[in-house]
Amino acid sequence: MMRKYINKVFIYLIFFFITYVYLVNVKIVWIDLFPISISQICYLISFTCCSFMLLWSLVKTMMTDPGKVPQNWGFFLDQNEQRKRRFCLNCHLFKPERCHHCSACNRCVLNMDHHCPWINNCVGFYNRKFFMQMLFYVILDSFMGLFGLFIGLRQEYINIQNDDFQLIKTLLILIAFGVCGLAIFLITRFFKMHIDLVLENRTTIENLERKRSEEQGQNQEDKNPYDLGHYYNWVQVFGTNKYYWFLPIDNIEGRPSGDGILWPRRHRQDSEQTGDNFPSTNNNTRVQN
Repeated sequence: MMRKYINKVFIYLIFFFITYVYLVNVKIVWIDLFPISISQICYLISFTCCSFMLLWSLVKTMMTDPGKVPQNWGFFLDQNEQRKRRFCLNCHLFKPERCHHCSACNRCVLNMDHHCPWINNCVGFYNRKFFMQMLFYVILDSFMGLFGLFIGLRQEYINIQNDDFQLIKTLLILIAFGVCGLAIFLITRFFKMHIDLVLENRTTIENLERKRSEEQGQNQEDKNPYDLGHYYNWVQVFGTNKYYWFLPIDNIEGRPSGDGILWPRRHRQDSEQTGDNFPSTNNNTRVQN
């Protein structure tokens, strides 16, 4: 019960800070401090669009189911696949490869990356794209906000020299400036790490398992059998239509490639796949090792 309320607090904080920075930057800085101009209108439209994309991707990340395991999956596998079955004692079902049980959500999640308390949801196969877009728009929106708030602070400095100091307004701008700067500092490195994981076709959990194995001195000949090359790794998360890579849309062309259950594997002889068609996972087919 306590965890439920804590998760709600995280969500309320996110929406509060997004709204706070937007209102301070738009109303207190650009509307109150400066006369209307073409450059002002262009900036406000761009900043508003960026803030909208941030909220859209945030809501999609929160509301999209990360991926459920089909109830009867695992009972109709061939002999080779039978040996790879893993049974979840909590959910009472067989888990596909790359599927993990989340103790916070109390369920198994397809291609689980991690549980994020800030969105009160797991990041998995079906919402990892939206999570990555959310991080991208957090950084972009923060940079744009930082620019606008810096202009406002410079104008406030000029006003102070002209004996027109307004303490409350200056404090509000400083706090918003600090929020944007902190977001850039924290999220940029985090975003880069997740970009690297997507390009390597790993999840956060798999990356931690790899590091743990290396620390224990375990020798892995095939460190990542799911690595199909940067392009195919990317479309497994973002889909094949490039127009939807920046839009949090989950129609057929905007969905990740595959089904989150069956995973193509790379050839041992080839470290990079070539061609225009994504390796098929339909009808239980795989790229053979």
